[in-house]
Amino acid sequence: MSVAKFVAANGREAMRKVREAMGPDAVVLSNRTIDGGVEIVAMRDTDLSATSAGAQVYVAPQPVVAAPEPAAIGDLRGELQSMRALLERQLAGLAPAAATGAVAAGDPLRESLFGWMVGAGFSAQLARTLLARLPVGCDRPAAMTWIRAELASKVPVLGNEDALFDQGGVLALIGPTGVGKTTTTAKLAARYVLRHGPERLALLTTDSFRIGAHEQLRIYGDILGVPVHAVKDAADLRFALAAMKDKHLVIIDTVGMSQRDRNLSEQIAMLAGVQAPVQRVLLLNGASHGDTLNEVVHAYRHDAVPEGGGVDGCIISKLDEATHLGSVLDVVIRHRLPVFYVSTGQRVPEHLELAHGAAMVERAFLTPRRGSVFADADAARRQAGSLEDAPARQGGADDVLRSLTDSADALGQCVSELNAAQHGFDLARQLWQQRAADAPTLRPMAQQVREAACRDLNRECDQFVLSLAATLQVPVPGRRAPQSMLHTLWLGDRTGMPLAATVTPAGRAGQAMGEADAEAATLRATLGAARPVVHLVDALPAGATLARWQQSGERWVAAARKTVRVICGGAAWKLDALAETLTFHAVGEVPVRGREAVQWLATTDVRVPEGPVRGRGAPEGGIDAHLVIARTVDYASGELLDTRYLLCDPQLSGHAAQAARWSLWADGAEVQFRTLRHALDHFAQDGEGASAAGGGLAALQLGLTALRLEHSPTATAPAFLARLAGRAGTRQPGSAAVAGPVLNEGMGRLLALLDVLENYPGRQSDDTPDSADAVEGNDTAVAAGAAQSAEAAPAGSLAGLPQLMAPGVTL
Repeated sequence: MSVAKFVAANGREAMRKVREAMGPDAVVLSNRTIDGGVEIVAMRDTDLSATSAGAQVYVAPQPVVAAPEPAAIGDLRGELQSMRALLERQLAGLAPAAATGAVAAGDPLRESLFGWMVGAGFSAQLARTLLARLPVGCDRPAAMTWIRAELASKVPVLGNEDALFDQGGVLALIGPTGVGKTTTTAKLAARYVLRHGPERLALLTTDSFRIGAHEQLRIYGDILGVPVHAVKDAADLRFALAAMKDKHLVIIDTVGMSQRDRNLSEQIAMLAGVQAPVQRVLLLNGASHGDTLNEVVHAYRHDAVPEGGGVDGCIISKLDEATHLGSVLDVVIRHRLPVFYVSTGQRVPEHLELAHGAAMVERAFLTPRRGSVFADADAARRQAGSLEDAPARQGGADDVLRSLTDSADALGQCVSELNAAQHGFDLARQLWQQRAADAPTLRPMAQQVREAACRDLNRECDQFVLSLAATLQVPVPGRRAPQSMLHTLWLGDRTGMPLAATVTPAGRAGQAMGEADAEAATLRATLGAARPVVHLVDALPAGATLARWQQSGERWVAAARKTVRVICGGAAWKLDALAETLTFHAVGEVPVRGREAVQWLATTDVRVPEGPVRGRGAPEGGIDAHLVIARTVDYASGELLDTRYLLCDPQLSGHAAQAARWSLWADGAEVQFRTLRHALDHFAQDGEGASAAGGGLAALQLGLTALRLEHSPTATAPAFLARLAGRAGTRQPGSAAVAGPVLNEGMGRLLALLDVLENYPGRQSDDTPDSADAVEGNDTAVAAGAAQSAEAAPAGSLAGLPQLMAPGVTL
């Protein structure tokens, strides 16, 4: 490994020596002020990846707590599910077999899955049959996935709508009263008309009992341009069908009859007397009880037509009203009844969808339920006994366990997403666990941040690293005047992904730096050594600042007003007037406020005079710059949406399109700095010195993770964090993204929740007996421990159970 020490009179000279000796990709390990100058220790970037995991740069006095592996999260979910099942049995005072019948007594996973399936509406018989075939060695998520796949494969569906319509003939909708046959007839007719037109379709109704049935269908027919006829008996039906023999498809809306109506057989016989082939499609109410649905299918399929074959398929209606969709899926699986369509509302034809087994099964398990007051007798007795006999402390612990275990899947998915997205959450969590460390531990913490920043920089940057800075006034306890703090944020030049952040006191040039300020300076030097820095500023800086940047090899892009005067071609111009003399070229499409737009650029070299320009003369002196004018034009209408004037470092003359794109990212700097400031305030730690510095380092990394999640949101983590914060409806103005402060609050509660789960009293050492009896003997103590933890936690502590979720939040 090539590690070298460089000593010079000042920091710039030392960095120049580093770059000359080790190249622009050198990594600064440390810097400090010594007598007569500055000392920097650096190493080559290529040596960083060769450092073995076992080689410790710094030896911490205390072991560092490592973040849990993803597999540990899965094990934790399984333990919590087992704990929940065992605790419920203990509180109920019943043997395991009494609760689930033949479901593997003493197997918490199968018992939990059994309750999950029955709670979704599936019968105990089907649940037991599936669980008996459950592969050995599955954890809960894998078992749930397997059950969903098995159920989806057993739900027969139509598959191809064209096969139904191309077959033609007569399609009769049958079913009980009020199941939605007339509306479904109109939906089917509309779907056919959209595909094949109205010429070869006709509608019939046999419903002469319900007032207005014929008129309702006739209105739909008039809208679709399809003839509608009413028939009274079998003779009328045969006559009408004979008159419509030129029609490719005839849909019949039959009169609704209860499955217990004695005239049901006559209704079915009327359809059987038709000469043309008739497909009988049974409508099933998805909101009905499973026993009722089973009786309906049996009556229409077997009782009404004793020889069998009375129903060719079914349509499930009222899916939007169903609370236990598993019941109707159980029935169609039991009777092997193909599902043609599902109806999800009253709109014609939008609320009729082709049936898909996997989608219906997923919907059955995802349908929100508030708990059933019509549970079976055994479940009701268990619930009543638990409420009457369990002590208040155990009841509170049971509620806590239910809350934790019910959200275990969402919690694990959130942590897995954050780790997989490489947003720095794993590092932030490690720093959070070490936030109270003493001074010797602060340096390795900062080293972790620098190494992570270098890895992210190599992944997100092509040629440059972008720098945004803002000075914010921060209140200081015990002081009347706020303190000015310089907040700096570095972005990747490829997508604008936040890479690193520092917060240091402003206006302290020449003063001795503290440990935290020195580490921030080292981070800045490390990033500057890896890639040239481009400062994005909202106004042209002073000449001294530009000279300092130029001496350090740093670049700049400054926004400018259209009234700024520059020198071009020996004459003085305002920027908007100069723009009219330039030629613009289209460089690509960009989205602007939800509209498709094209960006046009014009560039030229200018000089910005240091003093006021009088007349159109060309004064001597000034700052050389490269002018970039970006116009954004609506793609469809040609409307001018935006014009930007940018003054850039002359060295960036070949990067005009990139500079225009960078300026768009700089527009969001104010919001990003507010998120960082909120993170520092939200995760602030009491204390002084190294303890406060460690807390600030962890808070900055957590704020950076929130910025990255805001920039590139994952599938479910932002919504989960918003629910944890109790602000699920909070969104950025004009955007669907979750706001950064909400993500900060959610991550604070996520960290607290993970701490509680890892340190839960029920988690034993590796030598804990594995037998179920040993666990059952301790589950009451587990509940008591959980309740005591909830009661003993300080009211303002994030680690306390009462602070895990906002009041009233249900995951």
